[in-house]
Amino acid sequence: MYLIFARHGQTEDNVQGIIQGHKDTPLNNHGRLESARLAERLRKVKIAEAYTSPLCRAKETAEIVLRHHPGTTLSAADGLKERGLGSMEGRRRARGEKAPADAESYESLGARSIQWFDSFLASHEPEAPLPQNHLFNHFSRHSSPPEPNILIVSHGAWLSFFLSLILSPTYGFTLSKGVDPKLPCYNTSLMVVGCKWIDGKWKGSVDDWGDISHLRDMMEEEVRDVADDVR
Repeated sequence: MYLIFARHGQTEDNVQGIIQGHKDTPLNNHGRLESARLAERLRKVKIAEAYTSPLCRAKETAEIVLRHHPGTTLSAADGLKERGLGSMEGRRRARGEKAPADAESYESLGARSIQWFDSFLASHEPEAPLPQNHLFNHFSRHSSPPEPNILIVSHGAWLSFFLSLILSPTYGFTLSKGVDPKLPCYNTSLMVVGCKWIDGKWKGSVDDWGDISHLRDMMEEEVRDVADDVR
């Protein structure tokens, strides 16, 4: 199983440095262009399923990608929602300002992320071993994981947190050679995760992180600050 995680496209709040969190903001025109670039990159990838945060900036990004995959169902999951930042949402963060007391705690973020991922993995346990001729990979340069390929669209702070989570002892996934986990999580950047069912459990590897090669000629217009990643 091959998971293609993507951050949503750009919003006007991203451009202005405004904290969004659970604030429901749409893509701007540049974000729609970014999403179209992502869609073109994934055009030839056979996407069997798709999941998104319920916030409209993520949902619209996923819908743009799925225009090339009209038979794929899109499901919204609260577990993929951005970290809530309470009274900081809807304004710029002051220099050096920490997350407010009414922000969602990392314990809460971790609990709902784990609940979502555990449920997701449980629902995808194979009933029987996949035959070798089902091994398929349009995308990863590191490995050849079996189908299905699954699209998952979320948010910058959520994805950064989730990367740490799956590499922690909680899941024990590994980092493939050459992958730099310190790369920033720009709009529509990709994290790709290979999951294999081995000896009755899921084992996985992070095969890519922070991948924005589909935006290479647009980087002058990209927002450099990941505004919602507030500690």
